[in-house]
Amino acid sequence: MAELKTMYPAQANTPETTLAGALTTSDTSVTVLDGSILPDAPNLLTIGADTTTAETVLMTAKDGNVLTIERGYNGTSPRSWTKGDIVGRYFTAADQTALQENIRALDEGKPDIVPSPVSGNFVAFDGATGAQKDSGKKPDDFAAASHTHDGYIEKPASPVSGNLAAFDGTTGAVKDSGKKAADFAAASHSHTGYAEVKIFQNVTVAASAWANSSTYAGYPFAAVISCAGVTAEHVPEVTFGVAEATGGNFAPVALSGAGTVTIYAAEKPGGTITLPVIKCEKAV
Repeated sequence: MAELKTMYPAQANTPETTLAGALTTSDTSVTVLDGSILPDAPNLLTIGADTTTAETVLMTAKDGNVLTIERGYNGTSPRSWTKGDIVGRYFTAADQTALQENIRALDEGKPDIVPSPVSGNFVAFDGATGAQKDSGKKPDDFAAASHTHDGYIEKPASPVSGNLAAFDGTTGAVKDSGKKAADFAAASHSHTGYAEVKIFQNVTVAASAWANSSTYAGYPFAAVISCAGVTAEHVPEVTFGVAEATGGNFAPVALSGAGTVTIYAAEKPGGTITLPVIKCEKAV
């Protein structure tokens, strides 16, 4: 909003006094017969109100009957005045102008009514125009100044930068795990110097799984067993049940393939057999 213009206090009934002596066009100090009837400074005065060429002055100080004035105020012209000319506080053009401009400034500076505001919503300001608008938010959309955070986790005290967070098993609070991502292997990684072992337990082989085979002359029947993840690089070790292991019907060797382990028999089994363990191992 523009700065408002000064509006000087009015004086009821406009009492008058007169000049105690002559006043030239350049004088800025004037003595009147009775300064007590005039308003306190600062204020506007009119000299020669009974003439057609009155002069408006701004009284900046008053000491008894001695006035300090600014001449030719509000576009009027300083002129010479004689003893006895009238001095008083009248409604002047400067009063009218200040009043009008202040009303205009207040009107232009007032906020426009927000179209279709929602009852109870806060008012917000448009960052570009400064106009008021509906914020779309009510008091219930915000937390009270004093509130708690039940169900939330407090941040750990003095965490080490880069460390992973862990939960306290007793309180459920977050704490520093003391471990960084570099302390763990990547999702895809190698195990040089180690062996990969795959173990399959209680594997059943139906009688229908056996077919003729020429791989081993003494064991002309073979059964291919599905073993997920096994490759030709794995070395299979098959453990038979007691009856199968002591019966001498099954070859002491097996072969691995893509997702399979093949076992061999001298004679085709007449029923289902169960293999307690198949262990497949390869160096990595």
